Amino acid sequence: MENRRKALKFILAAGTLVAIAPLATGRDFFYRKETQELPRQKIANLKELSEPGSYVNFVYPKTGDQKIDSDPFRQFILIKTKDNKLRAFSRVCVHLWCLPSYFPQRGELICPCHGSVYREEDGVGIEGPVLYQTYPTNALPMVELEVEESTGDVYAVGIDGILGYGRNWRDRTPDSMVKRV
Repeated sequence: MENRRKALKFILAAGTLVAIAPLATGRDFFYRKETQELPRQKIANLKELSEPGSYVNFVYPKTGDQKIDSDPFRQFILIKTKDNKLRAFSRVCVHLWCLPSYFPQRGELICPCHGSVYREEDGVGIEGPVLYQTYPTNALPMVELEVEESTGDVYAVGIDGILGYGRNWRDRTPDSMVKRV
């Protein structure tokens, strides 16, 4: 009787190991690490953003492959705020991944799916379902920018936050995301 119990325990342990092993090796498939170095990419010129409330939609990082570049998680928006400051945000709503649009007259990004509203100053959710999400899942990821003073060219150089999830907006001020070179 004792040998049967030992044999049964061995078979259950081996079966469990066989069932779990494929999941352990597929971990990187389900949990992609965002460790790639993002390129410095020109996204606009200040002449395109002459008035407060003007904006430019852009793809980052751009690959040149239309199928890859049309991925919503590569869609961003560069805004010149009412206060004449540059801000660039992911266009993926952190509530349920729809693509918010910018409304310059209101100074807000509004998601058409469930009505989440984000401030243009810092991308933090102020209305709709996103208002009830906990920090840091209540703010749009921001693009780190460099502005060449001599030419007025605006470059994307990185992303602060996790696309579709949010960003630690209390750690960095929006002004620290724009560097003049």
